[in-house]
Amino acid sequence: MSKMTPQVLKMTVDVHEKYWRDQRKFLYNYKQAYETDFWEDSETYGLGDYGITIQTSDAYGYIESYIASLFSRNPGVVFKDGLRKRGNKEIAEHLANDFLIRQRTVIENASRMALIYPMAFAKLMPRDSEDIYRRVDMFALPPWEVVIDRQARRWQDCRYVGHKYYLPVLEAKQLFGNKQFDACRKMEYFDREYNNQEDPNVDAEMFKFIEVVEMYDMQNGTMHFWSPNWQGGDKFLMSSEIPFENASREPVIPIVPLYFNRIPDNPLDGYSAMKRIYDQIYESNLIRTFQANAVRKASRQYLIRKGALDEEQMAQLASGVDGLFVEVDDENINNCVVPLPQNQTPPELEMYYRQVQQDKDKGNILAPFTRGEATRSTATEIAALASYSSNEIGQLARERDMMIEQLATTYIAILRLYIEEEGTKDVVYVDGKPEVVIPADLNENWVCYAQDQAMTPISESIRKREYIQSIPVLQQLGVPPDTLLKELVRALGLPEAFFEEAQKAKEAATKAAAEQASQAVPPDAASLANESIPMGPNNLQSIIKSV
Repeated sequence: MSKMTPQVLKMTVDVHEKYWRDQRKFLYNYKQAYETDFWEDSETYGLGDYGITIQTSDAYGYIESYIASLFSRNPGVVFKDGLRKRGNKEIAEHLANDFLIRQRTVIENASRMALIYPMAFAKLMPRDSEDIYRRVDMFALPPWEVVIDRQARRWQDCRYVGHKYYLPVLEAKQLFGNKQFDACRKMEYFDREYNNQEDPNVDAEMFKFIEVVEMYDMQNGTMHFWSPNWQGGDKFLMSSEIPFENASREPVIPIVPLYFNRIPDNPLDGYSAMKRIYDQIYESNLIRTFQANAVRKASRQYLIRKGALDEEQMAQLASGVDGLFVEVDDENINNCVVPLPQNQTPPELEMYYRQVQQDKDKGNILAPFTRGEATRSTATEIAALASYSSNEIGQLARERDMMIEQLATTYIAILRLYIEEEGTKDVVYVDGKPEVVIPADLNENWVCYAQDQAMTPISESIRKREYIQSIPVLQQLGVPPDTLLKELVRALGLPEAFFEEAQKAKEAATKAAAEQASQAVPPDAASLANESIPMGPNNLQSIIKSV
């Protein structure tokens, strides 16, 4: 088992930086497209001296349609009993779900990055707080900040995982002791302006930073802090055992990955969803820019003989007023003013634009109507498209669920460590009952399942439709109407008052039928009035629609 040394760490970071330096140009383009800032650097795209640039919001809508489909509900988990049958499952589940709901924005932000870039990460860190619900915080990390073992086939097989970030010098001295550092400017991944340039503000305290690598050596269960800015040479700033561990006393990395698209032969390398349609977005913006400038070049222009018109006449001609008369003295008007031919936009351009849009739609797994686009599809076609989109989104949702499950288990491990070290006795309310939280409550390797389980707005809509369509079959199988209706109210997410109103409607219908029967057939009226009228599929569906 090889040991992580400062030299090995430095070499690992160098390889990491070169990898992401090679990716920078492409990721920058994806970022600008999403931010609808496509033409910020027009020379890069060979745009030349166009008078006007047009930017579409296709990239933003593309990414946000995924986010809307993946996060229609708050994230949540369910804990199942572990092998040891220890701990308090209800308390752990309550704490984990509260954490996930509060961190929903962070999870969504990590998901955006995982769609725009090849992958993203979330980092959990303990923090001092008297509130047990706020003793663990979380941050979304872009992929270029996380150093991973690219030789591993699975995340759990990584020999090391690191986080590369900048730390204020004053904070670094408090954390690592009063060590001497060569201050540097905090460089952003996409920052080009200050590359290889001296920063005039580097002497100001608030601009003094050092680069820090926080490395987790999973082979030896140790963590190391290293900085190229430390004047102490090639040594670790600090080393210790990995403090976070699960109930089996195995080390836990407080960094959780999120991959929406994986490269098959290298699973720890992701694939940006934006990459699928970027070329089409580029072409769309280029065509729209060309069209906008062509329209302006097609405005009416005139060739005028010098001296033929005075200033007033020139002003009248330039006004562009419809039906305007400009009087001239020359007998031959053609000698004075000659209209220049207008440049017409090639008709092939519109055909090309439509083809580009079709290619873009092929790269988008969401059906057009789910993105708010008008469609002429039939109901059958829409149902098929919805089913397809649901299946494809379901694949992404399963990746999201894996992240949520790992976040929940990592959170419990970190929180348990905090409670053990601080010796606190915190009270939480589970189903309205106060419960004192102790480390033993969280000391179990529960089986964790994401509560949503790949449910999306589309799949949810299909599920509800299938429930209603199954009513006749369920009734033929002998399911009591009241039971059926109660289950439908629960499954369709309807208010409880719905069932009460439906019961009232049923009673009114039974009473009316009994009165009608007593008038029509007097001898048997009493027996008929006491019998319940069967609630057929049409009756049940009409009640659902009316109420």
